Amino acid sequence: MRLSTVQQYWDRQAHSDPMWAILTDPAKASGRWDADEFFATGVREVGAFMEQAKALRVPASRRTALDFGCGIGRLSQALADHFDQVYGVDISPRMIELARQHNRKGARCEYLCNPAGDLSHFADGSIDMIYSWITLQHVRPRDAQRCISEFLRVLAPGGLLLFQYPSKPIRLRYRLGRWTALLSRPRPMYMNGMNRKQVVGLLERGGGRVLRVQQDDDSIPGYHSLCYAVTRD
Repeated sequence: MRLSTVQQYWDRQAHSDPMWAILTDPAKASGRWDADEFFATGVREVGAFMEQAKALRVPASRRTALDFGCGIGRLSQALADHFDQVYGVDISPRMIELARQHNRKGARCEYLCNPAGDLSHFADGSIDMIYSWITLQHVRPRDAQRCISEFLRVLAPGGLLLFQYPSKPIRLRYRLGRWTALLSRPRPMYMNGMNRKQVVGLLERGGGRVLRVQQDDDSIPGYHSLCYAVTRD
């Protein structure tokens, strides 16, 4: 799925039911997410991965954090409790509009539309922590590879990159579903992935040092998923 198509898809979701599009709990469809409850899930999730960061002894500094694929700010709002400055980027202009409307952290959270998929707004080595969850599978592998390369470029020495990326569908019906999605109009949510060896190779060629890789098949139903923790020296 081209980035322009991804943008159109998420803009449609942002106009119809943005919280459910981000957290697709069947019980919360049709606008049944309560905003306070929705953002509280971000506080819990950020708290959990900051405990992971503590165990890994990174990032070395907590000046800046980047929430890649921020949606309406569920995680970036929580990250602002741990970092001096948080940037949320998303491909959807409407998601960014909603993130700004829901911002309760003032200037500590800045939201940017990122239609090109790169991070040209950020200087080399300028971000202490980068977090991206259930995001990269929605773009073509070559675009995901470019995103990962950009993560490594902007990651500060001693920083922490945490991201999740599927490796492959668990069953045949999910594999067939990918091709059905490519042929459908309008297209449903696109899913893709890359095996562990390819991702680790990309990270190491980009100057990253892989701290940990964990399997997490709960992130995306029907897909084997891997969680990568990476730093730069």
